[in-house]
Amino acid sequence: MSLNAALVSATSSLRALQVQMAVAAANISNADTAGYTRKAADQTSTVSGGLCTGVAITGITSSVSMYLVRSIVEATSANGQASVADEFLARLADLMGTLSSDSDTAGDTLATALSELESALDELATTPESETLANQVVQILDRIGGDLRDLSNAVQALRAEADGKIATTVSDANDALATIGKLNETIVRAKALGQSTADLEDQRANALLTVASALDVSYYVDSTGRMTVYTKSGQALVNSSVHPLAYEPAGAVDASTVFGAITVNGTDITNDIGSGALAALVELRDITLPAVQDELDMLATTLADSLNAAANAGTSIPPPSSLTATRVSSSGDAFSGSGTLRVAVTDTDGAAVTVVDLDLSSYATVGDLVSALDAIGGMSASIDAEGHLALVADDAANGIALADVSSSVGCEGVSAWFGFNDILVGDGAGSLAVRGSLVGDANLFPVGRLDSSAATPSLGATVVSTAAGAQASALADALRGAGFASAGGLGARDGSFADYAAAIVGDVAVRASSADSVASGAQTTLAALTDSFASQYGVNVDEETARIAALENAYAASSQVLSAVDEMFHALLDAVK
Repeated sequence: MSLNAALVSATSSLRALQVQMAVAAANISNADTAGYTRKAADQTSTVSGGLCTGVAITGITSSVSMYLVRSIVEATSANGQASVADEFLARLADLMGTLSSDSDTAGDTLATALSELESALDELATTPESETLANQVVQILDRIGGDLRDLSNAVQALRAEADGKIATTVSDANDALATIGKLNETIVRAKALGQSTADLEDQRANALLTVASALDVSYYVDSTGRMTVYTKSGQALVNSSVHPLAYEPAGAVDASTVFGAITVNGTDITNDIGSGALAALVELRDITLPAVQDELDMLATTLADSLNAAANAGTSIPPPSSLTATRVSSSGDAFSGSGTLRVAVTDTDGAAVTVVDLDLSSYATVGDLVSALDAIGGMSASIDAEGHLALVADDAANGIALADVSSSVGCEGVSAWFGFNDILVGDGAGSLAVRGSLVGDANLFPVGRLDSSAATPSLGATVVSTAAGAQASALADALRGAGFASAGGLGARDGSFADYAAAIVGDVAVRASSADSVASGAQTTLAALTDSFASQYGVNVDEETARIAALENAYAASSQVLSAVDEMFHALLDAVK
């Protein structure tokens, strides 16, 4: 080998070793950087005239398995979906299982409160004249209404939060898509110039994982180095340009809110998102949480219907001086009743001042019935501006009581049809409440009944009594046995309200447990894949440190060769002087 060849070889070796040491040092410094893969300086021999003349670095690369990367992308989408569902359902389960109350016993569940109501009504049935017991029943009902409203509000708040997170997740995904688009252009230019793109590809892979966490995607990298990303339904997200997702969150959210769509280039992809955080958030907002709301509404409306039906068979003792319907009606509304309705005006002792039996088949409209009621001595009847029929005793010291001797309107009595003695108002869990007049005066709670025997009572006779607690017993029985239609995740069933409330809590608990299991499995799968990736393509600091030490030794050896060649050159020059 000539001295010139030796010089070229030693010099190329030093340059190659410098690059390799720089790469190893960069590996160590980025060992804890998320998504960073170990880089290597690819080296090749240079040949001239059939002889090896040195070495050269052809590029800095990071070779990873595309199949493993694809598996990690898919696992990231699955984990994003599972973790979001787990978080929301765990919080919902906590809300369902730890309902606080305004009573002295904190942490009561809704089922417990309903059981307490049964017991309180049973106790009231034994002592129906007790104002204290009636007040206790009203307080428990008020607490149940408050708990249902709180739960309904919590469910809608979770829906609103999910909707807000959809907007945030879309924004994060769009940022990542923009990053992919920018990196694509940089990578394509660098490859065309023969420059290393390994670090840029790591950054792009990280951005892709952010997108995958939001929604399931497919992708490929062409020969120029450009990555193209699509939704699973085939909508392009990144190709020669970036196509961002679009979503406008709702404002206030309630059970009737209609949400907008997640779109790409104006195309609705909401229902095409199969996994990722967006899939979970949409399902929670539009399916899971509304199902729980339906269950709560079923409990609330059935409770109101059952208790109100029982309550309208009775009256307070003494009867109230006025009765106002909760039903909205007008004089022209058709009225189709049958049988006999008894209307009594009583004094404070329950003695009859006026008793009239009305044949309901005689009236074709609500206005006809109102006229007949208004004609009864000692009271007046009218429909107010809001459409509520009001019966008012002429003497404020007297009261008004109704009884269905044999009457019905549809499948219920007249008082129940109009809602004169309703104790609960509202059209669902979000609005269920004790009627305001009862909250202010528990004496108005219906613990008695108007005599409904076939013979019309005589004036002065006692026509209102506790009937041995029959009214309170009827209310308790209504709590113990009701029919519930299919709602949410619960099928149609018969049973007590306490049991149905427990079933709602159980349904949420099952959903939460299932979500937890799925999330645990998804996390385990992703962790296994990322651990495998890290072990194969991550940085081992000890190995890189050892590699630097070996390279330093090689560098020292090459330096000695270069030094020897230098001495030989100087000796040769001295010899020819």
